[in-house]
Amino acid sequence: MSITNILIPGRHHVLTNFQHDYLSQLIADPTSVRDTGGKAVNLGSELKFIWAVTSANHAGTRRNPLPGHRREAAIEKFALGAPSYVFPIDNVGESPRFADHTIKEIEVLSRGQFRLTPKNTVVAVSTPAVIDLYEKLGFVILPMELSSRETGASSAPRAWDIVLAIAAAGAEWRADKTYLELVHPASKDILERYRLGDLIVDVHNDPLLSDEGDITEHRDYATYRQAFDEGAERKYGPMSGYIKPGRIVDVGSATGSIIKLMSDDPALADADLYGIEVARPLYEICRQRKANEEFGNENTFFYQRNIMTGKLFPDNTVNTTTTFALTHEIDSYIGRDGLNKFITQVYDQTAPGGVWINSDVVGPEGGEKIVWLWLATTDGQNETDEQKSANSPASGGYLANLPTAARFKRFTQDFRADEGDGFTAEIALREGKTYALLRLADAVEFMVTKDYTQSWYSEMHERFCYWSIDDWRQAVTAAGFTVHPDSAATRNDWIVHNRWAGHVALLRETGGKLEPMEFPVTNMLLIAEKK
Repeated sequence: MSITNILIPGRHHVLTNFQHDYLSQLIADPTSVRDTGGKAVNLGSELKFIWAVTSANHAGTRRNPLPGHRREAAIEKFALGAPSYVFPIDNVGESPRFADHTIKEIEVLSRGQFRLTPKNTVVAVSTPAVIDLYEKLGFVILPMELSSRETGASSAPRAWDIVLAIAAAGAEWRADKTYLELVHPASKDILERYRLGDLIVDVHNDPLLSDEGDITEHRDYATYRQAFDEGAERKYGPMSGYIKPGRIVDVGSATGSIIKLMSDDPALADADLYGIEVARPLYEICRQRKANEEFGNENTFFYQRNIMTGKLFPDNTVNTTTTFALTHEIDSYIGRDGLNKFITQVYDQTAPGGVWINSDVVGPEGGEKIVWLWLATTDGQNETDEQKSANSPASGGYLANLPTAARFKRFTQDFRADEGDGFTAEIALREGKTYALLRLADAVEFMVTKDYTQSWYSEMHERFCYWSIDDWRQAVTAAGFTVHPDSAATRNDWIVHNRWAGHVALLRETGGKLEPMEFPVTNMLLIAEKK
């Protein structure tokens, strides 16, 4: 029985001239075909090419920059001279069942037209790890670019090598020699017509995101989404009266909860709403909510974009920009220069008479002052000697059970450790109580973060108390904004009563005595106007 199907699994972000020549040769001279072991393969005369576009539901990341439907469009234009069938395969990660999943997904998507088996199908693929998975299922492999199974050497650059070359070429990718000589016209058309080469360059040079499009590998997005959804109305209420209708941009839109409230607001019925979200998991939630028709305003749009990589809107065209719990992430992951750049960029894009509304955590005034932080020692279970010596990361449940004093020690160990700009504190016993002697800003940093035990290793990257609200006023004024008098820092009394009271206390030393201090502010609403 001769083989009739050629399965070509891959992400297929670009198609190459080599691929076209190789596959065309299968049609022109089936007798010349050899597998990875050099043996002849019995191909039939009526071949069908089955393209599995893997990770088709991922886009905008370094690993998967292009959306699946654009990749499919390029394949449809590839024109091999034999029937081609394209099937989008959702991302399954590094699963040992990847090949099995792909085969079964194609059967489902083709409505049973293609039941691919080793008797009717060979697999054309050059990636050794993928070859292993299909060989375990009994499939014969056509090696494509792979010239040596032992060394992994290639006779021609693979498609992913060319993606990396485009990324490295930057803004001049259209003139890059590798691109011009190796990419097939079908891909060139799609990349240039839809500016997808620019997308490859942008996502590969984005300093904020991981290869999978996440800001941090440790974030629990289920918890993160719940927190945003539950707090949306509480955040939207105080700022809603300052929104200027027109073009409204919510940067860092997370799950789209604030955009949802805007879309249902009668005062904004004629506005155009834009949600900007850089993290792929959150952007996909926004897209799904739009597909579910959850937004009351039909002019609701979402971009997956790191706004730090360039302006998304022309200058003087945005009537309102909103940011919620975003600016501390810019400072934490990109740095102070990046934050100042963001402020200037928001100002430039704001229309005269427009406004930027920023709701975020805020540091205390006088953050450099040295204070005494009392730490409770009996509100949890102390670590054993074995736990103290363990180098492995602690679980959320383990951290939650630690008394505050022990959790503080863990915090000084983990906070900003990867970035190398954490802090140290002197631990002191005074009148039988445990204190930490440190800067006020560092004390509050611990206080506002200490209860995020389930997302501990994500939060350890993020600095909350870098600026007070007066620092913020100075920064936005320097960019050209005027600060609205209603701008203010506030203290979340729920946090005071449920997370601080009985667990921590702030004191200052005066005349050799420790005197209690008021608990600090935790949040701010900053309203910056462009006159």
